[in-house]
Amino acid sequence: MNEIAQDPNALRLSKFGLTCFLAAVVIIPIGLILLLLVSLPKASDRPLPVSLRLTEVNSRPAIILKNDSEEPITNIGITLNDWFNYYSGKPLPGGEEMTIALGSFERKNGIPFDPAIHQLTEIGVYAQLKDRSRGIWERKSEHLMEDLQAEAQSREAPQT
Repeated sequence: MNEIAQDPNALRLSKFGLTCFLAAVVIIPIGLILLLLVSLPKASDRPLPVSLRLTEVNSRPAIILKNDSEEPITNIGITLNDWFNYYSGKPLPGGEEMTIALGSFERKNGIPFDPAIHQLTEIGVYAQLKDRSRGIWERKSEHLMEDLQAEAQSREAPQT
């Protein structure tokens, strides 16, 4: 007698059926993720009420970040060209300024930002607002350093 006889009433999948089942197990979750990615609204960050200008401190370029709101902002992170980072956990009170030397911005491997070597094309400022939401201020330009210096000079020029 054959001890491994199969029950003729048991359900079995053919090779084609098994292939279709496995394809459905892979395709359906990926399809649902793509559907959610396309259909759900994008989470938007709030604009960060700050202004930024470039100046020189001790003959070295520095960024002055001013909180233009009346509320303090905390967990301030600034990125230059998406590579060089600076983080300050200290709160910046409303109306106050923070001065950061460009040499304080470093890559993850410790290389500092040097304006003589690196061209500044992008600045991003990220901080936590009083309502615990994230605020963002970004600026991009091929000549961002020159643009910021020109803006700083136009602010300092006496108005008649």
